[in-house]
Amino acid sequence: MAAKGKGRARGRQDRGRSQRSDARELALMALCHLESYDADERDEALEIFWSNPPGVGHERAPAIDQWIAKDDVRRFAERLLKALGEAGATTDETIDATSRRWRVARMGMIDRNILRLATAELSAIAETPRAVILAEAVRLAACYGGERSAPFVNGLTESLAKRLRP
Repeated sequence: MAAKGKGRARGRQDRGRSQRSDARELALMALCHLESYDADERDEALEIFWSNPPGVGHERAPAIDQWIAKDDVRRFAERLLKALGEAGATTDETIDATSRRWRVARMGMIDRNILRLATAELSAIAETPRAVILAEAVRLAACYGGERSAPFVNGLTESLAKRLRP
């Protein structure tokens, strides 16, 4: 998954970005990778993702292999994925119940996975401030989503935050 538009190039310095920002980006890439697998194949597919990350060597690809090599980054990405896995279908149901016009099944892959991650973090990782989760979701949407992704994700994530962390 290459960064779009204003996205990050592989060689860019990450000064000012937290390891959790990198972990969220890594978790998003893992989720998008897992979408092409059946549910019973996802554990094995995730192991393949960790051991052979996509895009490595491509000049515009994010530094996935470098993020995976950082224990704190990988650990937080795995924590997000675990929270999402434990929630199961509840996450999509929560997003569907919050969205007025779009069902998860109709959303673009990037947008729905960003919303899934934000929902999981809002629900299961209490130490992350709500404002940080919202800002990170919008950042990811602006970097990887379509032209209208950032405003869409911003509005829906704000509504999810009101529902999950009133």
